[in-house]
Formats: sequence, structure tokens, C-alpha cells
Amino acid sequence: MASEPLVDLRDVWKCYRRHHDRPARLKDAFLARFLGHVHQVEQAWAVSDFSMRVEPGEIVGLIGPNGCGKTTVLSIIAGVLRATHGEVRVNGRVCPMLQAGAGFHADLTGLENIYLSGAILGMDRGEIDRSLSHIIAWADAEKWADTPVRTYSSGMLMRLGFSVAAHMRPDVLIVDEILATGDEAFRSKVRHRLREEAQRGRIVLFVSHYMEDIRMLCERVIWMESGSIHLAGPTRPVVEQYIAEGRAPEIRDEG
Repeated sequence: MASEPLVDLRDVWKCYRRHHDRPARLKDAFLARFLGHVHQVEQAWAVSDFSMRVEPGEIVGLIGPNGCGKTTVLSIIAGVLRATHGEVRVNGRVCPMLQAGAGFHADLTGLENIYLSGAILGMDRGEIDRSLSHIIAWADAEKWADTPVRTYSSGMLMRLGFSVAAHMRPDVLIVDEILATGDEAFRSKVRHRLREEAQRGRIVLFVSHYMEDIRMLCERVIWMESGSIHLAGPTRPVVEQYIAEGRAPEIRDEG
């Protein structure tokens, strides 16, 4: 029997190393080493002492200013990055949507990219065939699925990218700021789909700077600051404090 979807991070840290005065040429590197010159290496901790556990059927929001570590945490969960320290346990198929059209090949058509994305996620041809008509219909892509992705607008990329991710039956769906530029009709459609995924027992990790989306979708929230958890708990009190401290952006203009 397959394991239930699960995301469990314990005491996770992620460090980047910044090299200063590194020789640009191999010759200079040998000379610097011969002369005993050592270039400086600075450690920058993008995530520190981060722990969370997400169970099947949960929709959990991550909030915080740009650069606070949200995307780094999601990238670790997705397997794009490896934690420097700590324990990361993720059960099931993970589908990260970290930006609109991520992973699409610009010279391939939308249809070809659907098959490419499915293969990358480990789906066989039969699984993709069974989902194909639903993916295209959800994205309203019937008229442009056979054209190269490089001709798509950002809105078209966003719709198709999300539709592919949602219909690939992921166990863990990671959604990072894809609602930032969509209109209300699209955002409502996405929120409805994410709720459906959670009702099927899947895990949804959702990042947004807009608190109305967080309030309408998430059951609990993790607020990050400087790579660490600043506050975590039920959505309403966390979001209220976030707004009270002036951390939320202005309400977006729907016009």
C-alpha cells in the first residue's frame, strides 16, 4: 500500500556560499594558490531552524517579505535544492509551480509541453492521454494548444501551467505566487481547484503576498522572516498580526 502524502521538515537549514575575489582564470587561480592568497568565502543562511509538518488534505500558506526564504523552502520540498542541514521527508509525487510556464520548452507547442511535463513528473503516456482533454479544457486552450509556447501571453502560460500541474494528480502541489497577475475569474477558478485537490487528500502549499487569497484558501499559515519561522498558526490571527505590522502590500487594483 502506498504511503499517504506527507511533508515533514525538521530543523532544516540552507546555506549559500558567496565567493569574493575568486580568480577569473585558471592561471590566476594557480598563481594565487602558489603565492598563498586565499579568496574570501561568505556564508549566507537563506533558511535557518525551519520545521513544519503538513498532513494529507491540508492547505498551508507561507507568507513573508521577498527574500525571507519561502521559495527556498518550497524548492527544498520539491527536490530542486538540497538542505544544508536537517531532515526532509516528502511522500508522494511533488508538482512544483514556482512560476508561470516553468519547465515549458519555448519552441514546443502547448500540447507537446503537456506531454513533456507529464513525462518529467513520471507519468506514462496512457496517464497523460487520459488527462489531456481535461487539461486543455480547464486552461481554455483549445484554440492555441497547437501553437509554440513562445507565442503565449503570460496569462496563457499561467493557465496552461497550472492546469498541467493540477491534472497530473500530484500528491503535493506547490503554488508560488501564480495568482499575483491573474484576474479575479482566474483566481477564483484556481482557488476552487486547490480546494478540490485538498478534499481528495492532497497537500497544497500556497505562497502569496495577498492576504485575501491566503484568508480564502488556507487553514493555517507560516509567517517567515529572515529565513526562519516568525509566527505559525491558524490563518485568521496570523494574517491579522501580519497586516497590523504593515507587512501586507496594498490591495491590488482589479481594473
